[in-house]
Amino acid sequence: RKKGTYAVDIPQISPEQALQYAPDDSSVKAAKKLAAINHWQSLQQHATADGKTLIWGEIRGSSLYQASIILSEPFNFACDCPSFKKPCKHGIALLVCYANTTTAFTATPEIPAWVDKHLTKQSDAAAKKAEKAAQPAKVVDEVAQAKRSAAREKKVEAGITELQLWLNDLIRSGLAHAKNLGHNHFQRMQQRLVDAQATGLATMVDSLQSALAHRDWQQLAAAQVGKIQLLLSAYSKLATLPEPLQADIRTLIGWNTPQEQVLANASPAEDWLVLGHKDLETDNNVRYRRQWLWGMNSQKPALSLVFAAGFQSLPPAYSLGVMGNAVVAWYPSAWPQRMIIKEQSLFKRVEQLPNVGFATIAEALQQQAEALAQNPFISLLPWLLNDVVPQHEHG
Repeated sequence: RKKGTYAVDIPQISPEQALQYAPDDSSVKAAKKLAAINHWQSLQQHATADGKTLIWGEIRGSSLYQASIILSEPFNFACDCPSFKKPCKHGIALLVCYANTTTAFTATPEIPAWVDKHLTKQSDAAAKKAEKAAQPAKVVDEVAQAKRSAAREKKVEAGITELQLWLNDLIRSGLAHAKNLGHNHFQRMQQRLVDAQATGLATMVDSLQSALAHRDWQQLAAAQVGKIQLLLSAYSKLATLPEPLQADIRTLIGWNTPQEQVLANASPAEDWLVLGHKDLETDNNVRYRRQWLWGMNSQKPALSLVFAAGFQSLPPAYSLGVMGNAVVAWYPSAWPQRMIIKEQSLFKRVEQLPNVGFATIAEALQQQAEALAQNPFISLLPWLLNDVVPQHEHG
């Protein structure tokens, strides 16, 4: 069956990016072994009329398996092997093979029936998602919602009152004494704050305990106590503060802003340059990624956070130095940093990086001062400096 033309606009992806789709380490190892061209039969690619690129191939295992990928955003995998992993090792191997040797995939105007079935299934799923998004929002029981909100406020306030008394006792006894307190002393306070639905404060208490175990515990613990007290003092005067700063404080305490609420207020599209990313993990085995981007119009950094729990895999990170156009929506803040990408084009590597960022360290410090003046609770603020040559000094 024919689907559009076969002049393929080849998406750019590196082998490292391809392997990030793997659900676990064993899939990475297996995919690397199966990615060689000699394992594959009939490697082909096709461009659809609506701009999607399809790649597919057949690979001999205990049987002949057929794997295909729709290189849209996000990539969509299919394979007829019996693996419960999504994507399976054959799908990852096919993508790595494509990343390594794109020229091995023959452009063709024809789509096999099994690839067409994959494309139809993906299109149907996208249509259902769009239909669901277009449906009117469910009517919210505002009375019940107000009751739940008031009950949570009461819980949080009770937890904060206990934390303030606990912190007063800690300061009165001195940090040297606090250093010798047992794990349970901090654990009980953390659990009380979790019960009070103030999980952000529970994390800050955990950070205080970690600071007391550090070599430079005097400075680190004093700074952490100061952060907690500043937050408690700000919360006690919440109604008198500007609304954007109120949002920052409530987020630090433990409230979450629903994604639907964030996405309802999107900014105009602009080009974004990817600065880098870091994968991290919480104590509760929740994996997450910080991805930093730089707005070409706003000349400010933006933070995208993605999470994965259990056997979920994090979606692949954008490669350093790629750029694309995107519509983003910002979480409410006195100095907005975290955002969600609502719509985007394909991010591509640029031949020459644009001359953006700060010309001097003084300019970067000026923006940092402006940010902290608006939101004194900011803990991370990246700098993008022009014409800097890193130099390693042996200490």
